[in-house]
Amino acid sequence: MVHASPPHSRVPPVFSPVPRARLAFEGIVGERIRANEQHWLLVAPDANPAMLQMFRDRDRRPVRDLVPWAGEFAGKYLTSAVQCYRLTRDHRLLEYVGRFVRDLIETQDESGYLGAFPHPYRLTGRTVKPDGAEGLTWDAWNHYHCMLGLLLWHEETGDEAALAACRRAADLFCQTFLDMGVRLVSTGSEEMNLAPIHVFCLLYARTGAERYLRMACEIERDFETPPAGDYVRTALAGLEFYQTPKPRWESLHEVQGIAELYLLTGDHRYHRAYEHIWRSILRGDRHNSGGFSSGERATGNPYDTRAIETCCTIAWIALSIDMLRLSGLSTVADEIELSTFNAVLGAQSASGRWWTYNTPMDGVRKASAHDIVFQARPGSPELNCCSVNGPRGLGMLADWAVMRATADDAIVVNYYGPSIFEVCLPSGCAVRLIQETRYPVDDGIVLRVEPPRPERLRLRLRIPGWSRTTTVAVNGEAVPDVRPGTYLTLERTWASGDTIRMSLDLSLHLWPGEREAAGMVSVYRGPLLLAYDQRLNPMDPGELPLLDVEGLAGEVVPGLGHPVPFLLMRVGADDRELFLCDYASAGAGGNPYGSWLPARGLPVAEFRVSVFRPPTG
Repeated sequence: MVHASPPHSRVPPVFSPVPRARLAFEGIVGERIRANEQHWLLVAPDANPAMLQMFRDRDRRPVRDLVPWAGEFAGKYLTSAVQCYRLTRDHRLLEYVGRFVRDLIETQDESGYLGAFPHPYRLTGRTVKPDGAEGLTWDAWNHYHCMLGLLLWHEETGDEAALAACRRAADLFCQTFLDMGVRLVSTGSEEMNLAPIHVFCLLYARTGAERYLRMACEIERDFETPPAGDYVRTALAGLEFYQTPKPRWESLHEVQGIAELYLLTGDHRYHRAYEHIWRSILRGDRHNSGGFSSGERATGNPYDTRAIETCCTIAWIALSIDMLRLSGLSTVADEIELSTFNAVLGAQSASGRWWTYNTPMDGVRKASAHDIVFQARPGSPELNCCSVNGPRGLGMLADWAVMRATADDAIVVNYYGPSIFEVCLPSGCAVRLIQETRYPVDDGIVLRVEPPRPERLRLRLRIPGWSRTTTVAVNGEAVPDVRPGTYLTLERTWASGDTIRMSLDLSLHLWPGEREAAGMVSVYRGPLLLAYDQRLNPMDPGELPLLDVEGLAGEVVPGLGHPVPFLLMRVGADDRELFLCDYASAGAGGNPYGSWLPARGLPVAEFRVSVFRPPTG
């Protein structure tokens, strides 16, 4: 195939995150953001000093016993911390992460190497183990995460030392693999070690240094070298993502690189390939909770009961945010909301002290430190891939909650919930968007628009695809033609005190199960997946009554003397009462829970990925 090469024509994204927006979240999401900051981000490096010490000790003896991805912990932590700082603007976190960045940069070798493995194994995909045997490493993957974190820190704070460190690492890749007769694909672990394509695209967009785009294009060529993923050609040929050579979740970061190549080059083959992959995952691998992966890979079966890893869901949300940037489709924002309210909040302890590795559709919720304790080491007892990556699920709210449309500078509101967004307009004035609501528990949203002076402004409001009937009124005057699965555009001269009132349809909607979930149904109220929790019901998991899907309705009720989830509903089933709570709260007491519920009256259909339609349409 023909590959992209300079010269190129950049394409602006349809939507972009709003730079320097001030975001304040309240309600359950705000509580989780603050708990995450207080009990993890502000303590993790000090509680796990080996996070950076392993970098300092890389050429010392005895050799450390490291997992192949050990060098990712620092980068994933940094990326999560930067993105979460954008939500809180807490000076404590700014100072703490600033010290962490300085310490990380001090570990960088003069060659630019920013990893944890010794000479002569750097960026080779190999290392030596304590027993003298040779082992595999994901060294390029580890660098990707450190480089991404440093780049995001620079973009947020203007720290030139962070950008310089990122570029030194990037230049080491170029000196090693660009025009040197050695290719990055030769380091093995292809779905991991080719991930730097993403950060090389971002670096080129930031610096304009041609070698970074050349490096990205060479990695894209590496995709076609077996056994690498061949993502572009297989997508253009119509293969589902699970049918590609490398359908593991780590490949999603390489797919992000394909999206960035489209924006940098204007080559529509990249756009078509990227969109095909995103839609393929949505069709066949996005679970009812909004989580992605079955046993850490795509399988083409959303009912697959294998582990739904937190890292995989985080990568899916990042991929979906890029899809939202490229497409401007409100239904993509629906998907991100679904994943955030269910899979992300369900993966996080309410205390903010831990994240899961696996957040199953049905089962028991366990801390990642229990499920994947094999990753812990002396000096890093709490570190594993998911503990440092999970917080990104909250931090990425800054990328999609409120955005700007490139074509007309409209402000796009994607996130609903109690919050205050302060957005700077092209005119230079800052408008505040204040949401007064208990959504997603209640259906009403009051959005107050407060510019400092009357200001002409175009607002786009996401109308969720699951809300069959949505009403909107501006200053008491009803707005016509409000359609589900679209953006509603409101353009006028806004003055302080102007109010938008929305009412969303929170009637129950269903996903009938197939394959492993045959004879069962998932029940949603708005964006929230509902689940049975043993602690809230007198019957045990094997004794659940059958739900009658015809005319199924529920009633919101207060708690029953247990720790109260943020949504609790009573539904009728076989003349018995069944209490369902929000999926994110289910299983918090260590009890079994289930989101696929036995039911009668379900339609019978043969499962085919090509015709599968998720409940958000």
